Amino acid sequence: MNDLVKTVDVETARVWLTNEEAVLIDVREPDEFALKSVTGSILCPLSTFEAKGLSCPPGKKVIFICRSGARSARACFFFSQEFPEIDAYNLEGGILAWG
Repeated sequence: MNDLVKTVDVETARVWLTNEEAVLIDVREPDEFALKSVTGSILCPLSTFEAKGLSCPPGKKVIFICRSGARSARACFFFSQEFPEIDAYNLEGGILAWG
């Protein structure tokens, strides 16, 4: 699975988000999200994740984030299977790397 998931580093993700080229989907649970989250990120817990339920603006990249990168890699994989035409990325190191 990990070979099929594209990754992005924090620095590049910040640029994409600042330039409004991407949306950030946080797949942690609500209690984790409440403790620390990235401003503007969209909460979509992996425990209830459905790729079809996400509405992504046309032409934008989708970045998935979790605590360290494992759950978001799974969400990114599922999303990419459902929407291969959308550029989807897993944030390397998750919220721990975000700082």
